[in-house]
Formats: sequence, C-alpha cells, structure tokens
Amino acid sequence: FSNLFNQPPSRTSICVKKNTVRAAGTVVFRGKGKATEVLVVHRPHRKDWSLPKGKREKGEYMAATAARETLEETGIQVTLGVPLNPIAYESLGYPKIVRYWIAKPVDADIAAGIRDVPKGWKPNEEVDELRWVRASKVAALLTYEQDVEVVAEALTLSRNTVPFVLLRHSDAEKRVDFAQRHNGKPPADQLRPLSEEGLGYTQAIADALNAFGIEYAYSSVSKRCVDTLAPSFATKASLNLEAVFSEEGATENPTAAKKRIKELVSIPQAAVLCTHRPVMPLLIRAISKLSGSREPMSKLKPGQFVVYHRPIKDSGNLREKQKFVVEHSAESQSKTID
Repeated sequence: FSNLFNQPPSRTSICVKKNTVRAAGTVVFRGKGKATEVLVVHRPHRKDWSLPKGKREKGEYMAATAARETLEETGIQVTLGVPLNPIAYESLGYPKIVRYWIAKPVDADIAAGIRDVPKGWKPNEEVDELRWVRASKVAALLTYEQDVEVVAEALTLSRNTVPFVLLRHSDAEKRVDFAQRHNGKPPADQLRPLSEEGLGYTQAIADALNAFGIEYAYSSVSKRCVDTLAPSFATKASLNLEAVFSEEGATENPTAAKKRIKELVSIPQAAVLCTHRPVMPLLIRAISKLSGSREPMSKLKPGQFVVYHRPIKDSGNLREKQKFVVEHSAESQSKTID
C-alpha cells in the first residue's frame, strides 16, 4: 500500500491511516437514456468543477455525510442508492479517502428537469454555480480524472433500486448491570434498555437511515431495538413491532423468522428492520438465499447495518432473479461512531 495515496487514485483496496481525511459525496442523476444528466458544482476557491462532496463530521456515518454535504453545497436533498468504489489520493499533504453513492433528488421538479436549482438557492463562497450536464459530456467539464472515473462507474450500475436496511440495535446495558440494578432479580430481558452510550448513537443512526430515504420501520419487540429507532428516527406509534425478530421469538420459531424476513424483503418499500446480533445470521442467510446475493463478510457491531439495494422496475415492483447490491456500514468507515 506504499503508493496508495499517490496519483492516480486507487479504486480497489483502501488502507486507512491514522491521519486519513475521510469524506463522502454523491453522483446525482436525473433523466434516462441519452437524456441522463449529472449534477456538478463549481467551487470558486478551487476554480474547479467537481462532484458534491465534503468531510465527515465527528460521530457521523459516511452515508449521512454524503447526503448532508450534497444538501449543504447544492441545497438539493437527495436519497442515496448503491455505493460506488472508494477513491484514495493525497490532498493538501494528507491521505484522503472519498466514498460516493449514486443519488437522486427528492424534489420532484428538480428530478423531472422542470427546475435546475432549489428555490432560494444563491451562489456563495463555497459553490457559486450548479449545473446539470449530459452524462455523455460531463467528462469534458469535470476538472479531476478521479471524478470522471466515479461517474463512469456509476453509469454502469443500476440507478433504480430500493433499500432494505438490516440494523443491529445500538449499544445496550450489559446483562450483569441490568441484573444488579434490579437487585439480582431483573425483569424479562426484552425490557433491558440501551446504555447511555447507545442512546447517544441513535441520532446518527437516524441520519443515516434518512440518507437512504427509509420510510417504513420494523423492530423486534425488545426495548433496546425499539429505542434504537424511536424517537430519533420514528415515533413509537409508527413502528411495526415484530415478536418473531426478538431473540426469544427467533429462537423459539426460526422458521417463522425466516418466512417473515423474506416477506419484508419482497415488499418494494424503503424499510429498516432493527434486531439482535444472535438473530442476524439467520436473517442474513435467508435474504442471501432469496436473492442469490453475497453475505456481508463482517459481523455487525452495535449500531451497524447492512443495506440491501434491491433492483426495481419502472412500475415499482421488484425485479425477479436479480441479485441485490449489498452494503455493510463498516465498509464505508473504520469506526461507526467516534
């Protein structure tokens, strides 16, 4: 890896050094076929044309960074699609890694090309011009070759996907501490709460889920799962509670848990399911068998998640017999929360 951070940027393995600057951005598309357009920004202080991107903030998931920086630079709220290969290079004397996602505008008028910029957006010191450029012509405008390569990769991937997020609950109170707090006679384990640290993670989790445009939330009935999603991401009233995804429920009836996860994954909704570490392998194997997709290599730590990007038709139905793009939250940053 000695030359990893020299030009040209690496698009394969990424080695994260201690002083590495981590950033994230998007390739925002609209239109179809030959009419496909890409959003690019002009930065007056750099005098360049580039893709929307920016540095990760402390405690932030990289997916949330990508959506936030796009909004801050362009005023355009986006939802993320499939991830792209990271790039690594040296910037201002420091090694830098940038993660990108395919994205689309939330605003229907901007997505349809009725309007190019958000209402009220004005040129500023950071970005003084937004431009939608035909995909076939964007390479001639972009200043950096690595941006050209990122767009080229994005054009080879499906832009019509819907995410399903399998989330491990945030850090929970230890069982021994839970028992001691109840004088050795704790109530049912399903009532064991998140730790103080775990509660502190929930807003960052919510920001990441919002970046993917998640609209429906499912959870194990256990308190530590419910509180991972509510109230930071969803209200308790809007959560769909599923006893079969609790540790107790999945142990008692694993067949029912597998059947139910297949049902949820087959519904073309942008959804999240929060469950437990012991239940994860059962569900991941069931999803992989259903889709023919690879299983994530790494186990999920508290607060980490897997995103299954499922291809859909223009009608909104899932495309049958097409593999999902599988994304592990740990693959986009070495630490979930600082």
